[in-house]
Amino acid sequence: MLGAISDLSQSSRLADWVDEYLPALPPAIYLLVFLILPILYAAYISFFEYSATTIITWNFTLEHYEKLLLNPFYQGLLWYTVKLSLIVSAFCVLLGYPLGYFIATTTPLRRQLALFSVFLPLMVGTVVRVYGWIVLFSTNGVINTILMDLAGFKLDLFGNTLSVTIGLIGVYLPLVVLPVYSSIEDIPDSLVPAARNLGANQLQAFFKVTFRLSLPGLLTGTIFVFVLTMNSIVTPDLLGGRSDLTMGRLIYDSAVSSLNWPFASAVGTVLTLTTTALVYVYFTFVRDRMGVSGWD
Repeated sequence: MLGAISDLSQSSRLADWVDEYLPALPPAIYLLVFLILPILYAAYISFFEYSATTIITWNFTLEHYEKLLLNPFYQGLLWYTVKLSLIVSAFCVLLGYPLGYFIATTTPLRRQLALFSVFLPLMVGTVVRVYGWIVLFSTNGVINTILMDLAGFKLDLFGNTLSVTIGLIGVYLPLVVLPVYSSIEDIPDSLVPAARNLGANQLQAFFKVTFRLSLPGLLTGTIFVFVLTMNSIVTPDLLGGRSDLTMGRLIYDSAVSSLNWPFASAVGTVLTLTTTALVYVYFTFVRDRMGVSGWD
């Protein structure tokens, strides 16, 4: 009798384990095979020498990391990538939050039109969108043609950091708008009137209720933009000049053009660690200082 009860208890625990963990098994395997293992392998080969004939010579070395961390050129390159990512993220927040708030609080018809306008660029490839900026910014592009006809001068809008920044903002802005819109839409309609009834003015009600409860969506979108900008290749390559080399472009040039896989892997490892550390600091700072709930 006791043995039957024990077997039944074990079967129940096994069923509970299957119900709890089995649904997570396929995505866990997917992440392991297509994300974690490639990253670990890239980090592994970054510790070996490059060979022009065999690509990798299996002799342990730290020269790639010494070059990246001690050479002023690569230090400046990493700083430029971080600075560009911070600027793009900041402008996406400044532009994306008001737009997400407007979409969440406007009439249904305007909401549908605004959402369509936000989703429309996402239906077009990044390269196509970037070439649209080239048409606008180039020396004989739309903007300079209009300026030449009206004022008799042209602006240097193409092949510099300004064009790269604007292009990246245009590409990644929807990634802030949509999470902000979703977060604000989920806020119960009764909370802001309740805050007003308790004595808060309109501005106080916004910051104490709407802004605070929409912070998870805002921070999620900001992290998306920052991470993608840190790893961007196409936009800086097509819109930037020689001085606008980013870590993403360096990885591409090293791996594809030079076939220096160990050095490209070292760059990718440094970029991944830097991005992870900055995102962790940002996340921890906002969670601790602003009391964002729901992420513990």
